[in-house]
Amino acid sequence: MADADLHSLDVLIKHDEILYGNVRHNTVGLVEQVENINNQINMINNAPAPDVYTRPEANEIFDTKTDKTDTYTKTETDTLLDAKADKTELFLSYSKIEDDALLLLKANVIDIVDSYSKSEDDALLLLKTDKTDTCTQY
Repeated sequence: MADADLHSLDVLIKHDEILYGNVRHNTVGLVEQVENINNQINMINNAPAPDVYTRPEANEIFDTKTDKTDTYTKTETDTLLDAKADKTELFLSYSKIEDDALLLLKANVIDIVDSYSKSEDDALLLLKTDKTDTCTQY
């Protein structure tokens, strides 16, 4: 037994002698409890330290953070954003009415491209040969 266990046993023996008048009363159960407690204490003492910052490490991290004096308040931010130019002032753009007027002035596709109308397409397709006349076997 280790020195700590022997010391614990001595304490228990004296405790039992004082309390019960003899040493044999419930000594085995108490010894096992003391051993369990000592084992738990050893496990706690030998456990790895969790991932935590020490006080100096935490202070160093917080010292590198921005100071509140270096930031804008909500009112200051709103004021600065209000002073910015509006998009309609920066870009050349048309309203819906202007767009519609410009599109009406555009030339019709039929005027530009040499193409057939739907009725012309249908008439030309009717003149084509029927598939059953050209392909009878595979």
